[in-house]
This record gives sequence, C-alpha cells and structure tokens, in this order.
Amino acid sequence: MGDRALRLRSERIVTPSGTISGEVSIRGGRIEAVATTPGTGGEVIELGRLWIVPGLIDVHVHGGGGAQCNTSDPDEIAAVARFHATHGTTGLLATTVAASPDELETALTAIARCASDTSGAAVLGAHLEGPFLSPLRPGAMDPSTFIEPDRLVADGLIAAGGGAMRLMTLAPELPGALELIARLVDAGVVVSIGHSDADYNEAYAAVRAGARAATHTFNAMPPFHHREPGILGAVLDLDEVSCELICDGVHAVPAALRLVHRAKGATGVRLVTDATGAAGMADGSYRLGAAEIRVSDGCATLVKNGAIAGSTLTMDRAVSNAVRFLGVTVEEAIAFASANPARLLGLGDRKGAISPGMDADLTVLDDELRARGTVVAGTWVYGPPPA
Repeated sequence: MGDRALRLRSERIVTPSGTISGEVSIRGGRIEAVATTPGTGGEVIELGRLWIVPGLIDVHVHGGGGAQCNTSDPDEIAAVARFHATHGTTGLLATTVAASPDELETALTAIARCASDTSGAAVLGAHLEGPFLSPLRPGAMDPSTFIEPDRLVADGLIAAGGGAMRLMTLAPELPGALELIARLVDAGVVVSIGHSDADYNEAYAAVRAGARAATHTFNAMPPFHHREPGILGAVLDLDEVSCELICDGVHAVPAALRLVHRAKGATGVRLVTDATGAAGMADGSYRLGAAEIRVSDGCATLVKNGAIAGSTLTMDRAVSNAVRFLGVTVEEAIAFASANPARLLGLGDRKGAISPGMDADLTVLDDELRARGTVVAGTWVYGPPPA
C-alpha cells in the first residue's frame, strides 16, 4: 500500500495496555499510531464493535485448504498460507513431517521461495518436525523416516533454502542430541522437544543446552507420573519452556489444557493448529506427508492404525476454544496466539502487539471470534469486512 494511510476504527482494539475504543493508523506496512481520538487523512474503515487484535501467528501448521507443506511446489505452500489468512493467521511456519533429508531440503527450498509472497499469511520460515525423533513416540509419522542426530544432515537442513528453518522438533534423549541442540541454537533455530520418550533429566539437559519449546504438549510423549515426571513434568516445571496447546478438544481434553495454563502462566503457552491439508475441507481422505489420513466429523486419523493425525483446526477457532476451554479472557487468548509465538521466534519487537512502530499485521474478529478480516504488512489479504 506504499505510503498511503489506512485508519481502522473500532470500539474494541486490543493493545498492550488494554482494550480501547479508537483507531489504528497504518502507513508503509507499519502501525503509525494507536489513538482513542480520530486522526486525519487516509482511508477510514469503520469496524464498529468488531475486535481488532494483533495478527495470529501459527508456528505448527502442516497444511490447509487441501494443500500441505511437505512439497516441492511453492505454490502449494502459498495456498496453505492463503487459506489460513482467511482464519486470521498473519504469519506461520510451514511445518513438515519427518521425511528423508533430501525431501526435507527440497521442501525447505520451496518454503523459502514463499517468503516474498504477499497473497496470504506471511511465511516466516519452516518448522521441521523431525527427522531426529524417537521411534517409540512416532505419533502419526512414519518411524522409518526417523534418524539419529547427525551433524552433516543437520548442517544440510540448516543451509537449505538459504536458512529457511526457524524451528525444529527433536527428541533430546537420542545420542548426540544435546550437541545438535547447541548447533541449532547457534544457527538461530528454535529447538522444541517432542516425539520423545525422554525422562525428566534428559529433558532438563535439553533445556539447559538451549531447547525452549515443547511440541503439542501431552501428545507423542510419556504421561506424567509422580515418581517419574518425564518430559511432560520437565516442560511444565521449567520456566524457559514455551508449551504448544492444540485447543481442538481432540488432542487433549480441556481439563488437561487448563493444567498446562496454570503451570505455565500467561506467557508460557502458545496456541497452534497442527492443521493438515484437510483443514477447511469436507470429511474424506487426505494425505499428511506420504501417509493417508481420514477425516470424520472434523477429526483426522491415520488410515493404517487410527492414530490422531494432525487437526482440522484454524487459529481463529483455537482462540475461541481457548476462551471456552481455559476460562481466559479474549485478550489473554489473543496473547497466546500472537505475542507469545512472536517472542519465541525472536520477533517480539516487530510482531504480536498493536503498538506504534510494529508491523501492521492485524486480525479482525467478530463476537464469535471468527475471522472477518486479515491485514498483513498493511495490506488486506482477507476482507475487509463489509461496513
């Protein structure tokens, strides 16, 4: 939109200091001002009582709208980003399931080519869920694609796509994992613990080595035990760890999600979708990586064994569910989906808040917290809502 000003007015604008009635002024892809009194100049869009909130950021999303991220085709990844923009996502990490290193490098190259696409949510980089995972906790992935930590393989993945990888999920108990965590952190990659059979001490050592996140908390990890708290106990106990929550009512029941929130507090949880290509589609057969999945009543499972296989969740629905499941305010749920993931990715000075100087990434929600409009870098990629 260049230097043309745009002013969005609403009675409910979620800012770091609280929800206000006023307007957000945008120019040159940045938020120029946030005020309770009208400004001057530029196009004005009246949004009434629609919520204007910081753009939603999804760091764990495999697909949506019939497309997925395990692909060599950047147009397919761009289609994922366009679909999720219609549900309020302004930025995402295109997430791959475990595959051969060559296939993952190809996917990383395709993901990197989407970085400049402006038709949907911004593709902020890649999240590699594997291949350094435990065959004891494969979840919906094919354990034959898992390998032990390998420095040469890791270096190839780090370099692929010009450094497109921003986050990696790995199992910290594997031989060489702690050294690999240090290497990834040095390369600017966020390390998340997941698909792991680690005990408490192994998970603790991973956090001390630099791991800062937990992938789909509860899933693909051992259950908590009072004499062996395991990986789950570690990620709930250690303040440094940011825990993913999939608020779909399938991956974990609301009571379990509430326990994570109580343990981690307002800044220690993040909403993610773990969405597959089936998100936004009718029930039927789809693929997650190379695996066939079946969706029935919105629940995705592997055809071969019935294991939960990602989700059909969207970020606006995740926010709505968080309000209902966790008993939090809209403002708190929005922080789980904006400020907290931005901070984890080292983008907290640019994204995750409606403040002057921040990127103009905004989501417009209705009373049911359904996305009605999405602004990325000052440009409508979905909407604007009708007056």
